[in-house]
Amino acid sequence: MISIFFIVGLIVGSFLGVVNYRLKVAENIVFKRSHCPKCKKPIRWYDNIPLLSFIILAGQCRDCREKISWKYPAIELMTGLLFAAVAWKFLGGWGFAGNPEKIFSAGDAIEMAFWLFAVCYLTLIFFHDLSYMLIPDVAVYPAIVITLFYQYWKYLQGPLGIATLKNPFVSSLFAALIAALFFFALIWISRGKWIGGGDVKLGFLAGAIAGWPKILFVLFFAYMIGAIVSLVLIGLKKKTWKSQIPFGPFLVSGILIVMFFSEQIQFWANRYLNIGY
Repeated sequence: MISIFFIVGLIVGSFLGVVNYRLKVAENIVFKRSHCPKCKKPIRWYDNIPLLSFIILAGQCRDCREKISWKYPAIELMTGLLFAAVAWKFLGGWGFAGNPEKIFSAGDAIEMAFWLFAVCYLTLIFFHDLSYMLIPDVAVYPAIVITLFYQYWKYLQGPLGIATLKNPFVSSLFAALIAALFFFALIWISRGKWIGGGDVKLGFLAGAIAGWPKILFVLFFAYMIGAIVSLVLIGLKKKTWKSQIPFGPFLVSGILIVMFFSEQIQFWANRYLNIGY
């Protein structure tokens, strides 16, 4: 079952790779056939198999021999692995393996569908910001709306009142506002030199997904990963201290870590930091 989700994720990732490029060049996403960006010749169906075609073609266009960007197989692989991880969480390991008598309910199906949707738009945002230093509004705004609807649905499933941060919807909205205000303050303090407006929107989305206080861990992991990667790039002389590095991929990484390892983070937070959620 997990392998099926991995294969489906590869196919979805192939589509996301196309979306990632066509959002930048403003091409039709649905009706225009895949083609080589250089020679413009349509890509044959057998040259469009996720991961496998890239390997067979040695990373080159069959017609003009132009190099194919490594981001195409990377986005396919990342989506495939994340789809497999979602399947593992809901059908294999973290969720049902520990409780084999649990029945997969309609609520589980809705939650799993949201997770699959979330990893799709987070992967797209990750690679679009990495490729073009831009967080696309066409991905962020629908993601925010759907995430808030999902959190409101979770609130309707439980007994908690509206006036508590343990309420999923209230927690989500509060964390989203806190994260957005934090990034907006950074823009104001640095006069736009540290981060951009897209990070404010992505911060709001991060809070909507994680809720309170998990957004604090999202920010912690994002800045920790960002610092490590930046120092490595500077050490390898790929970047300098004045170089601009997109923050979106680091923030997406923080979101995914908290999404998939929430229980483990909660255990260590309760044990050593006395931060529960």
